[in-house]
Amino acid sequence: MTWPHDDNDFDQESPEEPEGERRIASIVVSAFVLAVIGSASAFAWRAYGGTPYPFFSQGSGFASSVPKTVGFDEFQTFQQQIAGQIQSNAQALAAQQAELKRLSEQMAVVSGKMDAIQSSIASARAALPAAPPKPTKAAAAKPKAHISTGGTPLPPPVQLTH
Repeated sequence: MTWPHDDNDFDQESPEEPEGERRIASIVVSAFVLAVIGSASAFAWRAYGGTPYPFFSQGSGFASSVPKTVGFDEFQTFQQQIAGQIQSNAQALAAQQAELKRLSEQMAVVSGKMDAIQSSIASARAALPAAPPKPTKAAAAKPKAHISTGGTPLPPPVQLTH
């Protein structure tokens, strides 16, 4: 059985989009993606401490290049503070040097005692009598002549007379 077939009924070809519309759509999508990435980057940078204009932030740029005028009394107060800090640092340094010298002397005493102990140990070892040589395994394993190695007793040894 054959089915009637009409070529006009099954025309599945879709009309092609014009090339210009496809190009415009890709440009719009690309611009949108770039805008989203740029915005996300700006929010992340700002959230993690970035400043949009580093020259105008506090404590940097043009504001710190202008010298601050200080009165004579303020300068003398500052100078006295610095002198006090220098003096306390010098005292701390002297105390550390004295402590270092004391520890160094203690180490010399301990080192001398260690040398004395080592020399007394060496002389005590030299004064000890030499230990007798240990018997070798061959001499210890060798049975005497009157002992049976098979388990049966041997007759007593025979006395030879001359």
